[in-house]
Amino acid sequence: MKKINRLLIISLLILISSISRIYADTKDSKDMYNILLINSYDIDNKWENRVKDGLKEVTKDNPNINIKTEYLDIRNNNNEYYIRDFETLLNTKYKDNAFDMIITVDDEAFNLVRKGLFDKNNIFYKKIIVFTGVNERINLTSQEKKYITGFMDSRSKIEIIKLISKLHPNAININVLLDNTNYSKDIKEKLLENAYLLDNNINLNFIQGRYENEILEELKKIDESNQAVLVCGVYKDKNSNNYIKPEELITKIKDIKDQPIYTSIADYIGKGTVGGYVDIGVEYGNALGKMVLKIYEDKSISQVPLINKLGGNYVVDYQQIYNYNINPVNLPKDTIIINKKPYQLLLPINQIIQAVILIIASFFIILYIIMMMLKHRKNNIKNRKLYKIAKEREQLKTDFIVNMSHELRTPLNVILSTSKVTELKINNNDYDNKYLLEKLEQINKNSNRLLKLVNNLIDITKFELGSYELKLENLNIVEVVENIVLASVDYSTCKYIDLIFDTEEEELILACNPDAIEKIILNLISNSLKFTNEDGEIHIDIKVNHNEKKLFVHLKNNGPAISEEDSKKIFDRFVQVDNHLRRSSEGSGIGLYLVKRLIEMHDGEIWLNTDVESGVEFIFYIPIKTINNEDVVVHSIEDHSKIDKCNIEFSDVYSL
Repeated sequence: MKKINRLLIISLLILISSISRIYADTKDSKDMYNILLINSYDIDNKWENRVKDGLKEVTKDNPNINIKTEYLDIRNNNNEYYIRDFETLLNTKYKDNAFDMIITVDDEAFNLVRKGLFDKNNIFYKKIIVFTGVNERINLTSQEKKYITGFMDSRSKIEIIKLISKLHPNAININVLLDNTNYSKDIKEKLLENAYLLDNNINLNFIQGRYENEILEELKKIDESNQAVLVCGVYKDKNSNNYIKPEELITKIKDIKDQPIYTSIADYIGKGTVGGYVDIGVEYGNALGKMVLKIYEDKSISQVPLINKLGGNYVVDYQQIYNYNINPVNLPKDTIIINKKPYQLLLPINQIIQAVILIIASFFIILYIIMMMLKHRKNNIKNRKLYKIAKEREQLKTDFIVNMSHELRTPLNVILSTSKVTELKINNNDYDNKYLLEKLEQINKNSNRLLKLVNNLIDITKFELGSYELKLENLNIVEVVENIVLASVDYSTCKYIDLIFDTEEEELILACNPDAIEKIILNLISNSLKFTNEDGEIHIDIKVNHNEKKLFVHLKNNGPAISEEDSKKIFDRFVQVDNHLRRSSEGSGIGLYLVKRLIEMHDGEIWLNTDVESGVEFIFYIPIKTINNEDVVVHSIEDHSKIDKCNIEFSDVYSL
């Protein structure tokens, strides 16, 4: 029993749903406003399609308006038999359809529908007819006015001829290209009827045909000068029977006659024509849609009068204006300019030239002012930097002179005082050999210190004057460095510092100056001895990078670290690092500067490695290269000049 009740309920619900749907469909069908839109041309006609788009744009928000579309295709079938058969087809196809309105686009479709308005056997019988795009004069009877309304184009078509004459005063021969449509026929009639409005010297030459080749052949036959062309037709290729693209037709016309081309058809705008006076299809469609909505609301055309003139638009191509030297000032008011970029000027060509010259001149003036301002600012910045640098250098020089005065005065005072004491002892016969040797040693050490200072000053002067000469020899650099280190061992031992030498290779020949290498190594060792505590170590390691052809020398001590900031200026002239690193016997602050310059003269580079965990590490390299026709020179450790150089370079290591 429950199963039967359930089935009854489901069946009842289905029945109610079906009845509701049928009622809704009936109601919707009753409320629908059916419109048949008939275009005079084919589905590819752009102007008619734009009219259709404009119509749908306005009516899209009303769901009850239903539009069906048909195409008369009159260009391909322009004869009375085809038109009669097309009408029969429509009556057969839509005999069961009740249209509330018939919309026609262009002359041929309107003429077809108008004939069937009072034919009881016709689907157009007493239907509301709204037309647009009709060029022929329409004289409606009183009975027709009850059913027919729309947009009647009553323009003379003479506007476009006047436009050509205004923009091209010398163009007195105007070739008007027509096709075989009613549109072209009407244009010709209206131009002839209104020819009296033109100057007497203007000659209108009409060329009419269905196919492209017919038009072009006739155009070739015209030899007159001072010409312009007005395109008012759409043409086919005779072989393929396909429509010729607008840009192709315009290009072929220009190949025949290099003269301005105008048009009355919107599809040719922007395809090489100068412009024209054209109807904008979308605007016509929008106006048509507003008229349809009004009729739909009132269910009659009594409140929708016939519009005699909707109006067209003057349209010109910006690029073509200047191709034909057209003065934009002569363009009609409200002319639409296409293909114009925002930065482009709409001025006569002479004014554009003047404007461009003015803009360029202004640009260069502004650029010059900016450059002068930047130069002035740069000079100010440069002057401030130079002043700062000069001030810093002056301070360095001052510090250097003060430091150098101290460095020179101290050993001189020691030498003088030692000499006087010794002289006094000798005069009093109060001395012995040991005493004299001690005093002579003091004098020697301080004399060496003075000599070192003088030598460094001389070297700096030579660097500044560019007169420092560096003669290179092909040497075993490993042995040269090793001999210098060995000669320095006695001095490090006296300071209770281990001097450790290590090398990856025992022999490596390269071009260098032995005196310069000695000065470099001794200065670096001397510098390390000053700041390495007793029982410390100084490591000198030689490493070779054969790929880069460079010999690297690493000199590391376990003395106090140098900050990253100080590491950037430690090799500068006259510069010493922070006070906590200074010693009474530290020197003048020019040793490392000399080292840097000597290494650079070898095409090498020196820097301070700040990545070490403790201590200080100097690293420098010199390129592995040799000079031609030179024998290898090896300096022996027994060379007493090395001992003398050590005495001089280490003279400031010990207390005075």
